[in-house]
Amino acid sequence: MTNNLRHRYGTAGFALLISMSLLSGCTPAQQYPGDKKTGTYFTAPTSWKVITEKDLSAIESHSTSTGAAERLSEVLWQKALTPSPTVSAKDVYSLRTPKAPIAYVRVRSLSMDEINSISYNQLRDSIYPITTWLADTASSPKNFTLLDDLERVEKGARGVQTIFTVAGSDGALEYVNQTALVSTDRSTIFILLIRSSEAEYERSKKLLEKMADSFTVRGNK
Repeated sequence: MTNNLRHRYGTAGFALLISMSLLSGCTPAQQYPGDKKTGTYFTAPTSWKVITEKDLSAIESHSTSTGAAERLSEVLWQKALTPSPTVSAKDVYSLRTPKAPIAYVRVRSLSMDEINSISYNQLRDSIYPITTWLADTASSPKNFTLLDDLERVEKGARGVQTIFTVAGSDGALEYVNQTALVSTDRSTIFILLIRSSEAEYERSKKLLEKMADSFTVRGNK
């Protein structure tokens, strides 16, 4: 796993880093979206706008897909961030390639059936049917290319990070960096999904990869 704030500073150092920023009166370069109850956080630039859980849930509540209402009721925490002031909660769930990068984090309790059957393939397929696309390349979407697929191990969870490109519903090429983890007791799923157009990815590659690598799950408190 690549280097991140947790590895560089440790728990005490991480807290000290935030305290020093506050005491100095300087605006920190990063914000730290997180949820103490599930022990989940990642980093993002302070300039990125936050799309709230309330706004995301309002859009998701209109979904008519099978099991959508049940999954929404099991969400423990979710949030999205973007550098664009015009990107909305609706864009987070859109199949179109986003006009600006979007980082979406979601923590959800698993149903009993999911707890009994969860696997790395199912984690990989949390948002996109990656396993199916890889097994049947003839029917996979236009421009789908798997760039990387690796195991991620955190203190409170483990799973897979999958990086790929695929054409959105508008035909534009999209870069996707998805990390999907399951808690050590197999009761909770943690997802960080970062999406960007190809052009934006080329301009912000280091930043987007740093955000993905910063995703940390320490587990329930």
